Amino acid sequence: MNNKMKPAMLVGGALGLLLVFTVLLSVVPFLKLIGCCNCLWPVAGGLVATMLYIKSSPSPATVLDGVILGAMVGLIGGLIYLVIGLPLSYLINGVEAIDAQIRQLSPNFPISGVVLMIVGGFVGFIIFTVLAIIGGLIAVPIFEKRKADRAPPPPPPSPDISEGPGGSYGSGS
Repeated sequence: MNNKMKPAMLVGGALGLLLVFTVLLSVVPFLKLIGCCNCLWPVAGGLVATMLYIKSSPSPATVLDGVILGAMVGLIGGLIYLVIGLPLSYLINGVEAIDAQIRQLSPNFPISGVVLMIVGGFVGFIIFTVLAIIGGLIAVPIFEKRKADRAPPPPPPSPDISEGPGGSYGSGS
């Protein structure tokens, strides 16, 4: 396992569990607002995974490292949400409540029922991944204080000695 995989798996799993936890808390009426944190968890996940990677990495991290880590965290957390959180949401909230809300806003909305819930789950999966990437992008300038190894500037060009000392003399007189 490379050194990016460990923080991504750890934080991605925690992100997935936090997303599932917010689904479980939606049963309690006064805790339904904690679902608003579903947009904060992925950003924090990308930030924490990139911070853990930077602390354990022997070389300075780049912005690309933050993007990769954020994407990995978002994908892992989003998959856990799709596999565990979406079915739990279906069992807890039911499709009828969601369908009634959609019909209240738009009576002729073409998608309904379980299809709407699955499409919403995949849209959430994409949004979680994008937000985790943003967290990874934010983390690199905050936590990476080492300078990237840059090649020294090239030496100045050597003088052209093909014409001999003293420069070029015209041929002939």
